Amino acid sequence: MLDVVLKEMKRTKGICGKAAVLLRRLVDVRIFCDGNHRTAYAITDIFLRMNGERIRVDDELKVIRFIKDIKSYNVIEIEAWLRDGKVPKRPRCRSS
Repeated sequence: MLDVVLKEMKRTKGICGKAAVLLRRLVDVRIFCDGNHRTAYAITDIFLRMNGERIRVDDELKVIRFIKDIKSYNVIEIEAWLRDGKVPKRPRCRSS
């Protein structure tokens, strides 16, 4: 499982792109019975710091909200969140 994540990271450009793949895929592979989101976030944070970057969101509640909803975002949106600290805008559904 992890070897697939690492291969995808190697093919991805940029530290934030690699971190986005890491974050999303670690949540997807569900290594543990519980705590996968927290673990994926912690590992991604360490990966970024080891590469001279950091997660740009300081508000813990915003981080928790984003990580809980991580599966609703694609890797490009996650990369933007990691790089800019802003949740990607989503089109609103219009009621008929």
